[in-house]
Amino acid sequence: MTARLDAKALAKRIERAAKKDRLLIAVAKSAMGRTGLQKFSKDLAKALKAEVVRTGYTPNSEISLFELRNDEVSLVLLVLRSDSEKIIAVEPTTDHEIGEIESNIYSANINDVYVRLVSDIF
Repeated sequence: MTARLDAKALAKRIERAAKKDRLLIAVAKSAMGRTGLQKFSKDLAKALKAEVVRTGYTPNSEISLFELRNDEVSLVLLVLRSDSEKIIAVEPTTDHEIGEIESNIYSANINDVYVRLVSDIF
């Protein structure tokens, strides 16, 4: 696999989309692990002159979420684990859609903890 996500290219795409909508979601696929994705989100934040204000993961790291903010844009970066590296979309979103994604990640984490607790008991 030679293709890699490019933080600067994604930042340019986000900046163009932010001229129309302030609240955006960027969806990507990546084979990077948690550490690599954290570095990528920091590189993206630097390119956007933004700050990573929140992160979230599903227990198996199949889905990772990063929230980045600056004065021009509030961005949710959603990364799906995949063998390929690809930007799928940069689109406007709503607080409701973001809440649904966060709820699903939170539920996955709660369910994972519950399953581990139950399996430890039995």
